[in-house]
Formats: sequence, C-alpha cells, structure tokens
Amino acid sequence: MKIGIIGGGAIGLLFSSYLSEKFEVTTLVRRQEQADQINSNGVTLKKDGRSATVASKSEVLAKSKMDFHLIIVAVKEYDLDHVMDILLKSDCRIPLLFLQNGIGHIGRVKNLPHLTLLAGSVEHGALKDSDHSVNHLGLGRTNLSIIRGEWGVVEELLVEHIKNFPFQIQDDYEEMLLKKLYVNVLINPLTAIAGVRNGRLPDNPHFQYLQQQLFEELHILYPQMRGRIHFQQIVDICHRTAENRSSMLKDIEENRKTEVETILGAILVKAQQENHFVPIMRTLYELVKGIEREGQGD
Repeated sequence: MKIGIIGGGAIGLLFSSYLSEKFEVTTLVRRQEQADQINSNGVTLKKDGRSATVASKSEVLAKSKMDFHLIIVAVKEYDLDHVMDILLKSDCRIPLLFLQNGIGHIGRVKNLPHLTLLAGSVEHGALKDSDHSVNHLGLGRTNLSIIRGEWGVVEELLVEHIKNFPFQIQDDYEEMLLKKLYVNVLINPLTAIAGVRNGRLPDNPHFQYLQQQLFEELHILYPQMRGRIHFQQIVDICHRTAENRSSMLKDIEENRKTEVETILGAILVKAQQENHFVPIMRTLYELVKGIEREGQGD
C-alpha cells in the first residue's frame, strides 16, 4: 500500500518511521529543504536511548501528484486550510485519515468530497529532533474510527502488526475524539502555564483541583460523556506519561503558536452559544493566549 503522510512534524515523522517498515510511505512537507533531508537521510526514530533509520521518500506537498492508496493528514489544526485546498483537488476515492486534536476541524472535513473519511486519536508521545528525526517518548496506540465510508485499504493498518505502534478500531468517532479532548483539556493548558511535565499535575493538589474543575466543566458541555470517561483515567494517563512535556508546553517554550484555539477555543464558542458558565476553562484559555502573545513579541 502506498501511503502519503501530510506533515513533517513530530507526529508525521513518527508515523512515517513506523509505517515505512511495512508500507511504501511518502512524507509530504511544506519545505523543499525538509524533503531533501528525508530523501537523503531517511527518517530516524529515537527511543529508549537507541536510534534506527528507515528509508523514506518525501515530496513537497504543493508539488505532489497525490498518487496514494491512503492519505494521512498529520498537521496541526491551524495548518489545515492550505492542506484542505490541496485535498479538494485530489482523487475523492482516496481515503483520508485525520489526526488532529480537538473536534473543531470535523465540520470542515465533512465538506470534502472524498468517499471515505476517518478520524484518528493518537496516544503516543513524540518530539521532533530535526527535519528527519523524531523521539518516541511515550508508547500508546492510535485509535481509528470512520466518519463516513468504508474501511477498505485502511484495514491493512490493522492487519500488519507493527511493533510498538498498534492501531485499534473505535465504533463512535465523536466519542473517541471527545475522550481525547478531555485528555488534552485537562493536561495541555495546565502544563503550558505552569511549565511542568505531565506527571506533576496529579501529584500537586492545586493542579489536580483545577483538573477536577475542568473535568466537571466539560461534563456541563458534553453531558453524554458522563460514565463514558472517568477522572481516574486522566490521572492514569498523567502517570503513564509522567516525564512527557505536553505539545502545548513545547510550543510555549519554543515561542510557537499553540493549539489552544483547537483545544479550548472551540469549546468556549460552544459554551457561549449554549449560555454555559465555564470560568476555569476561560481563565486557562486567556492565560495561554497571553503567554503565547508575549513569546511572539506582540
């Protein structure tokens, strides 16, 4: 199977490194410099103090013929607009798998003409080292669910068992994405503001109090999730990824734009439309936006 992976960030490189073991993978990136680095050096995966390099092709997205059996979209939500314009011109018979955090992108995704659309929820921890190398910091799995269409060639991801990189089917894509959203809301903004690793949140009673309040605010907005996700699950994830620095914290540290609009912004719009009071969520959103602005020198 020929797979095109759009995005040369941490998740794009992580998927490229593992999937290249079993499939013909092309990483589609914005910059010619990164494409040249991948074509010359392959993709290097670092894990547990060891590194391994796999041969992998790369193309500049804007120049690609998009001749694939499956396209995986691994850019952040705020970079989707340019990608969507390119996808609109691709063969609508090619299945598209979207790996973005949050739920704000789903409406736009559904407007694409493609027959098969899938959502993915990535539980792995990854940190990009360079244009052609990535650190695999936390083992997890990738949950897959159909938005519309059939599994088709995507079943090969499930059949070809790749060590340390499992895939699992979920029946309800909305519930799957909401569970990931709970995790992101309860971890990312707090770690970004406090400058701490994931494991400090449940170990510090003040941080855990805020997590509990956020958990209840999310239940106000998504009452259907009561009983489907429990606070202890978030605590367990924090402990399993105790040494990880969240993606939002890393973005703040490197003065990059964060995904706070995707993770909190879209939820706050929903809260306003439905006249719900979510003060903790609003406060964290404004703090992250403020820190982000200070880092960018505005």
